[in-house]
Amino acid sequence: MRVAILGPLSVEGPEGPIEVGGARVRALLALLALEEGRLVTADRLIDALWADEPPANAVNALQTLVKRLRAALRPYDAVESRPGGYRLSAQVDARLFHDLVGAGELDAALELWRGPALADLAVVPHLANVAAALEEDRLAAVEARAEARLAAGLAVDLAAEVAAHPLRERLCAIAVRAMAAAGRQADALALFERTRVRLADELGVDPGPDLRAAHLAVVSGDLPVVPPRAARPAVRHRRPSVKRPLTSFIGREEELEELTALLSASRMVSIVGPGGAGKTRLATEAALLADEAWLVELAPVTDAADVPGAVLDALALRGAERPALGVQEEVTPTDRLLAALADRKALIVLDNCEHLVEAAAVLAEHLLTDCPGVRVLATSREPLGVQGERLAPIPPLELPPPGAGPSAAGTYPAVRLLLDRASGVMLDERNVAEIIAICRRLDGMPLAIELAAARLRTMTPAQLADRLDDRFRLLTGGSRTALPRQQTLRAVVEWSWDLLTAQERALAESFAVFAGGASPEAVEAVCGAGIEVLGALVDKSLVRMDTQGRYTMLETIRTYAMECAEPPRRAHAVHFTELAETAVPHLRAHGQLEWIERLAAERDNHAAALRWALDTGEVELAVRLCGALTWYWWLCGYRVEGEAWSRQVIELAGGSPPEGLAGAYASCMFGVGTGHIGRLLSDPDSLLEVVAELESVVAQARAEGPVHPMLLLGRAVMAAMTRQDDRLAVLLAEYVAAEDPWLSSAALMIRGGWRSADPTAEDDLERAVAGFRRLGDRWGLSEALLTLAGVRVAQDRPAADLVAEASALTIGWVSADEAISTLTTVSLLRAQGGDLEAAAADLARARAVMSDETSDHVVFRLRLGEADLARLTGDPRAALAIYEELMATVPAMEDVLPQQVSWALTSYGRTLLETGDLRGAREQLMLAVDAFGAAPDLPILASALAGFAAVALASGDAERAAVLLGGASTVYGGVSGGDTEAARTIADTRAALGDTAFEAAHERGVRMSRDQLTRLL
Repeated sequence: MRVAILGPLSVEGPEGPIEVGGARVRALLALLALEEGRLVTADRLIDALWADEPPANAVNALQTLVKRLRAALRPYDAVESRPGGYRLSAQVDARLFHDLVGAGELDAALELWRGPALADLAVVPHLANVAAALEEDRLAAVEARAEARLAAGLAVDLAAEVAAHPLRERLCAIAVRAMAAAGRQADALALFERTRVRLADELGVDPGPDLRAAHLAVVSGDLPVVPPRAARPAVRHRRPSVKRPLTSFIGREEELEELTALLSASRMVSIVGPGGAGKTRLATEAALLADEAWLVELAPVTDAADVPGAVLDALALRGAERPALGVQEEVTPTDRLLAALADRKALIVLDNCEHLVEAAAVLAEHLLTDCPGVRVLATSREPLGVQGERLAPIPPLELPPPGAGPSAAGTYPAVRLLLDRASGVMLDERNVAEIIAICRRLDGMPLAIELAAARLRTMTPAQLADRLDDRFRLLTGGSRTALPRQQTLRAVVEWSWDLLTAQERALAESFAVFAGGASPEAVEAVCGAGIEVLGALVDKSLVRMDTQGRYTMLETIRTYAMECAEPPRRAHAVHFTELAETAVPHLRAHGQLEWIERLAAERDNHAAALRWALDTGEVELAVRLCGALTWYWWLCGYRVEGEAWSRQVIELAGGSPPEGLAGAYASCMFGVGTGHIGRLLSDPDSLLEVVAELESVVAQARAEGPVHPMLLLGRAVMAAMTRQDDRLAVLLAEYVAAEDPWLSSAALMIRGGWRSADPTAEDDLERAVAGFRRLGDRWGLSEALLTLAGVRVAQDRPAADLVAEASALTIGWVSADEAISTLTTVSLLRAQGGDLEAAAADLARARAVMSDETSDHVVFRLRLGEADLARLTGDPRAALAIYEELMATVPAMEDVLPQQVSWALTSYGRTLLETGDLRGAREQLMLAVDAFGAAPDLPILASALAGFAAVALASGDAERAAVLLGGASTVYGGVSGGDTEAARTIADTRAALGDTAFEAAHERGVRMSRDQLTRLL
């Protein structure tokens, strides 16, 4: 991805221009681009973006801008969060401009300009200053180029620049000399005079020494006349040893463009990357674009002393005339080579240098020092280390995401290469998943993909994908004319492996234990190796370092390494267990997002560690690791994953906690419970058994030491689920008074939601919001805000600010399922608040996140939200179609929440009432009450009661309707809030009965218990 600031800000990706909207978002991109590849602190960004008027919560405002910028740049993950700030990974034209100027390539440098720098962002003071500095750099380059052309006897026209900068003396002085050199002495003297007058009038100064010297040269005639330009002789293109490949060049177009730019700015460039990445092919394509180039194949050379001779052979200079060095001096191959190339302009490609790095580096330095017209392009698995060397790392080919369709997958370079080399294979719905899997499992490495393509002549994509576990035996069908080390996948890796030292090989074998890459700290802890050895593996392309400073190993290399030695799996499991345990308290404090990101980066490693602990019977490690990860899974919404792991760990532990690990074991039980809460709510007997068991284990854990506050809070939640209202009140009062601020805030939130009809509920919820805000727990704050918003909406009070903040706090770091659920909740609250347009936008965002992996109950919830919105926007037919579809899916769903089913049935019934189907409405409302299970959701119960009241009124029984409305008010106060149907029912019932009769009947309903109301129905 490229960012251009030498003109209006623009962004270019491989697929074309990328639109970045919003002035402040564009300003943020420009600020990051100016520090290309370097960390920009949040404080610097805030100061630059808001100058003297930062917003109240500047850090959050900056984070919001970063999210918007990341969304605009997708699918490119170019903006990286680092401790203290952010960094942009992209090419920036300003950096290239300065590099080209430094290399003396002034024409190429100035061609990058498209107008005034940052022309559209001059309103930002900092960027206006930067733009002025860049313009100064441009003018300096213009002047330097003009002086060079003038010295070479070439014509120079600076009229436009002088007109734009009439007070710039150096520019005017060069223009005066250029005019005189072209025979325009009168024009030159006139320009001097105009400039002298303006300097005096506007600045009150006389011309400086440069301008006076130019004037004197014109007056004295001490200037050469520019000769007419001779036609340039035709350049003879020679490619003595670069043969055009027989296969098409696929997937490296962007890398070729970047390499060409590097070669124009630097005389020494090295393409570095792992074996099979396509370094030779990329170098060949670059050489084909050069006027004169030779490719020197060093792979067959085994002796470092033979490197200069190999270059002589490639250049057909073995018999070249010896340089005159004196009779007594021995003439070496290097001497011959340097003498032959001393006055030549050429590109020398040193291919496959990794086994002769030192000799190749020495020769390259000689060529660069003694042959000013020579450029060197090297390919190697590690840098040569020559002074001035620029690196061109070659990444794997871009891979399609799992689940992509044929049309989308076919645009990715890895798939294009596979299909091109496997002639006759067509990409379609039947094989797209297998073709994607092949490319992904082969890491997008071109040679491995080409070897796989050869197998597709005799195997189907499905057969090949199934056999890639045995990739080294399978992928052996390379070209017979290729080098031996490129004919099989094993030979490719062995070539690199044999070049490692014993210490490097030991670390590579140990590193294979990391399933998802590793931080430097993890490598040191698990492998016992220092960063210097790890750096050597990076240099030799066995390990890669990403832009986050994280190390990874290609799957093919990792597979080979695990064949060589058993990696340190216990040390790996211990390290990641300790990391997960360290993270737990931070997941509910100010470092929440940072630790979520750390754990997200280690998901594959944690899965590998858990799998090993389960497979080897390591009960203690399994319980500790799973217990710690439970809180990450729960917080981010990976509850299905958490339940699956927790069940296996509990089974391994034999159904009871190991000694001293009751707290971790209870956390595993929590993971199982939250994974199938819907089934428990539908089965009161099983629910009571789980409650009793968890109570016992939590009590044991408390005896052993402190326990996670969520386990304590879970006791209150289970009391609510089992309708133990008195016990719930006692527990919540105890937790509200607890010293743990998180437990206290969470208890206030639950109590406020439970007693939402109570006047004290809002105070509880506001205290919960304040508590979570102080703690820095974004999840808790979001939940508290949404609960508070629900209470205010129920009272016909505005809550849009609460809903907006809650949405911004969670979307972006939670799982896709959790994001969909949050957006659906936000949509409902916005709809109840009357903002139907925003509600529809939220549902559209939620649907965009959906995939084949979205949980059934999450899809159910989203569809329910879409049905409710259709009903509220006056389209009952569309709503009824969705409700009917949802009801048909319920029997097949394993873990849909009873509350969701009840809400769907309630909405279904109320929609039927709108269409005049009173009988159908009553039936669905009765089903809604029956579906509640052990713990009815009070707002939904109140809505159902209001629905029954509407049915009673429509049936002519206004008194019964008033009683039911009174009951609904008791269950969940203010039922008309955000519910226009309930409000209309109340008004119509009051009108039908009169105020006195309505109030009397309503009061009878208020005094009824929940059981009495249920019997009344």
